[in-house]
Amino acid sequence: AMTAWIDGRPVEPRHDESILAAAARIGIEIPTLCFVEGLPADGGCRRCVVEIAGRDHLEAACHTALADGARVTTSGPRLGALREQLDALQRDPPPEAGCDESHPYLVFDAARCIGCRRCVQVCDEIPGRGVWQVAGPQSSPRVVCDGPGPLRESTCVACGACVDVCPTAAITDRDRRDAPAPERSVRTTCGYCGVGCQLDVGVAGGRVVRIDAARDAEVNRGALCSKGRYAHAWQGSADRLTQPLLRRGEAFEPISWREAIAWVAERLDSIHRAHGPDALGVMTSSRSTNEAAYLLQKLFRARFGTNNVDCCARVCHSSTALALAQVTGTGAASASFADIERASCMVVAGANPTEAHPVIGARLLRRARSGVPLLVIDPRRTEIAETATLHLALQPGTNVLLFNALAKLLVERQRHATDYVAARCEGWGAFEGFLAGFSIEAAAQRSGVALAQLDAAAELLAAHGPPLFVTGLGLSELTQGVGSVRALANLALLTGAIGRPGAGMLPLRGQNNVQGNADMGSQPGQLTGYQAVSDPTVRARFAATWGVEPPVHAGLTIPEMLEAATAGRLRALWIQGEDLAQSDPDEARVLQALERLDLLVVQELFLTETARRAHLVLPTAGFLEQDGTFTNGERRIQRVRAALRPPGEARPDWEVARELGRELGLAWNYESPADVLDEIARVAPELFGGISVDRLEPDGLQWPCPDRAHPGTATVHADAFVRGRAQFSIVSFVESSEASVPGYPLSLITGRVRDHYNVGTMTRRTAHAELAPDDALTLHPRDAAQLGIAEGDTACIESRHGRTVARVEVSERVLAGNAFLSFHFPETHANRLTGPARDPESNCPEYKLTAVRVAKA
Repeated sequence: AMTAWIDGRPVEPRHDESILAAAARIGIEIPTLCFVEGLPADGGCRRCVVEIAGRDHLEAACHTALADGARVTTSGPRLGALREQLDALQRDPPPEAGCDESHPYLVFDAARCIGCRRCVQVCDEIPGRGVWQVAGPQSSPRVVCDGPGPLRESTCVACGACVDVCPTAAITDRDRRDAPAPERSVRTTCGYCGVGCQLDVGVAGGRVVRIDAARDAEVNRGALCSKGRYAHAWQGSADRLTQPLLRRGEAFEPISWREAIAWVAERLDSIHRAHGPDALGVMTSSRSTNEAAYLLQKLFRARFGTNNVDCCARVCHSSTALALAQVTGTGAASASFADIERASCMVVAGANPTEAHPVIGARLLRRARSGVPLLVIDPRRTEIAETATLHLALQPGTNVLLFNALAKLLVERQRHATDYVAARCEGWGAFEGFLAGFSIEAAAQRSGVALAQLDAAAELLAAHGPPLFVTGLGLSELTQGVGSVRALANLALLTGAIGRPGAGMLPLRGQNNVQGNADMGSQPGQLTGYQAVSDPTVRARFAATWGVEPPVHAGLTIPEMLEAATAGRLRALWIQGEDLAQSDPDEARVLQALERLDLLVVQELFLTETARRAHLVLPTAGFLEQDGTFTNGERRIQRVRAALRPPGEARPDWEVARELGRELGLAWNYESPADVLDEIARVAPELFGGISVDRLEPDGLQWPCPDRAHPGTATVHADAFVRGRAQFSIVSFVESSEASVPGYPLSLITGRVRDHYNVGTMTRRTAHAELAPDDALTLHPRDAAQLGIAEGDTACIESRHGRTVARVEVSERVLAGNAFLSFHFPETHANRLTGPARDPESNCPEYKLTAVRVAKA
């Protein structure tokens, strides 16, 4: 056996183990400063240097491997003198040291900085930003932020990782500076995006005083984005809804819960008796829990006999879910977030993860910077596109052309996974024949991607695959959204990716529980667990639990419900936690539909644009104030725990559904969300049969999880596809009605920015409003010059559907001929511009392509 000695004590060296780690293993402590557990060793502080017999120079123990036969000394006169010198240098602040309080969340006090470099390391490794840098001579290094100005003007994304590792409080959180110490800490799941980060919420005096990343969580691994860590002030906002509000004429009147439940039950029953089940509809919330969504869709199906049940997945991910279900049999991710670290090749298509999903975006950046090939397919030059091995900047709406071109190149050159295709796929002959007649040259011309770039992309996929395909709304929110995803799935099959670790399909989910909301049956043609409403076996199973069969015919989607409301066929609509008036496309038609309703009920945190138009507004609990579960984008069901009581009389959504069910005569005896989760497992056993609250510790479970002995599924379709064999798809390109519209020369893309979330209901009530105070229309310099518009000017943006104004930002991040606008700001009304066009199969609206014209305001 191999042996080395540290301070005369024998130790057996381990593969790739540092001297620092080996010493700790045998109880010898070596002083450190810059070393951060879990990060690559830096060695810059020199505090951990040791002497190794036979070597003239000292070695940093943190990144020097312990070799067989090595004799290491960790203390002594020479080492002691060096460490005293380092201490003296670190005690003297730089002469220009001062306190930088420019940032709304972080404070940097240079006088406290000892140059340990821990912030430098963690910023490089966790968010991948490189904000903190070492400046000055080697004898007296100092840490500064990037850029010439203060921290507020740096590239900092306010993830707070530097605060967590700073040993001297040189970098601190503003919101914790005067806050009391937490009285208790509650582990829960973040209520922003679909990553599902685990939070440790510190509470004192009945309010949130701090939020930390759960260090041991599988999903976020100790990381958070700025929203998860800091954007919690909404919880105590003075304008929270705290009691039910009933419209009396033009004003709202506060009423009791007893009155509210009785009033709405009578109104729903009356409309149901007078106009039948199809006159009612419901939208469950992707912000609330699985249990809340399940009970509300059950209520409308079991009590009122309507399948007019939908959720916001319709307007974002429905194209992805439908396409993947057609191809594989399951409409969710086949891969997991952990596959990022296992991937040999990555494709990011139609997604901007460093802005919309920063924790996952940072992991993708780290893998790309470590040398893993990354192909980005996106009309905009996003941050992740700048890191990519290859960026294909296609014209909006041309995904199908580009994916078909790549497929033809792989097949023509026989670089596809022939054994995988033969063993696991069907439809190959027809697909091969379709590709034979497909023109790569025509695809390159229309998509705007050069032939040489297409060649390089096909070679990257063939040489380094099977790839991990990370996708987003740039694929699904188009009139050919389903076709875009099916065409990309063809590439996944050709490269043998689906069902393999480190590869497959990983569509990112926008809202915290949009995956779970759809899973629960919040869709007009599917019950809980994606079971068809028309299947007699499924209906019998539900009847055994519900006491009544669900209705057999598929109901209306959200766009169809709005059309029916305008036509007077839909009389009542219950909206749980969605602001349709701001978030849905073609704003004018949405508002017209809402105004026509005889009954509009809204469950909300605040009096949103939609809630202002309601007949009854019910105050709800936020994610920090309720128990239950969320399901993240990798199919992981995780616990949500209340850290606080909701304000005033606000109630968790599941309780409201339960009380309404009881008022309407249903024997609903649920005592807790755990009871509801148990019922979910019974009605959808193939996906959720093994799911219960007691099994969700510590990191949740990924469905399918069919029984209590099952560990959950990280990779779907590993042994066989749910549908048997995967289906190759023939997808011909269909031009959008928003392409090449005379008089509207620019193509507008709408989407998210890092510092806000959806319609800003929560983030705009925090200091994030200082980070991003207003919206900006991004124009290419060529277009701005032609229009006579400069950076900072106000522009009028007009489509065939509406007009609005916004401040202009000039950047080469967008292609010439394109423009970008977010939808976070009510003042901008981005959805006045978007129109009624939608995918004919999924009914998903076309947010990613609207023909506009722009002029200086």
